[in-house]
Amino acid sequence: MVKQGDIHEINIRDERFRVLVVSSDAHNEVRMPWVAPIRRGSVDAPPYLVALHDTDPLGGVIDMDRLARRAPVGAPIGTITGGTMSRVRDAIATVFGD
Repeated sequence: MVKQGDIHEINIRDERFRVLVVSSDAHNEVRMPWVAPIRRGSVDAPPYLVALHDTDPLGGVIDMDRLARRAPVGAPIGTITGGTMSRVRDAIATVFGD
């Protein structure tokens, strides 16, 4: 099962992209998960970009402004830390309201 906080790859056309699963485990059991793309680089600016830290399995930023429902491909690459997931939840609340 796809789990919240896992990093997966998705296919779009002939390319693969890395994404973070942001929807809850209960949602993911019955629906296609909501994912946010992981971009390279680091950004300290808008509230919809959440930086990954050294303790996370990848570097870069999670782009919460580009949420989509996509089917992950294969096994997870890794899982982000609880601190990063907390910042993702804060970003969702900031962007979409409390």
